[in-house]
Amino acid sequence: MEAAAGSSSLYTPLQIRAGSFLGGPIAAVYFLRKNFRVLDKVPEARTTLVWGVAFVVGLLVLVPVLPDHFPNYVIPLFYSFAAGSMAEKWQLQKQAIVDSGRYQFQSNWRVFGLALLFMIAFIVILFVEIFCLVELGLMHL
Repeated sequence: MEAAAGSSSLYTPLQIRAGSFLGGPIAAVYFLRKNFRVLDKVPEARTTLVWGVAFVVGLLVLVPVLPDHFPNYVIPLFYSFAAGSMAEKWQLQKQAIVDSGRYQFQSNWRVFGLALLFMIAFIVILFVEIFCLVELGLMHL
């Protein structure tokens, strides 16, 4: 019996890096967790979700208090590199996916589309957070 479309597709480390950089930290967690689930590494998928949520919450706490002159690209470069490195270490690299005969890699268009959706979601969450902080008088714009 053939697997459902996309059920044996993995994101390559490069796709995870690019998707995380464009899509934000939520995208990084999604791509890594999805790969672990496809690879039947359920405990790793759960750990990725727990630590990923903690990282995203920590980032949401940190971003509003960063100095104005802090370079905007440093944090995305950090978590994108980290996510890609995790995929290289604990998941399959592109050549291993090709050689496996069991897996295929996800479409770059899928990575791009999901990254855009996650970017919009993160921006909305950040906007709501900043709006609430301003309304509570905890932050001034």
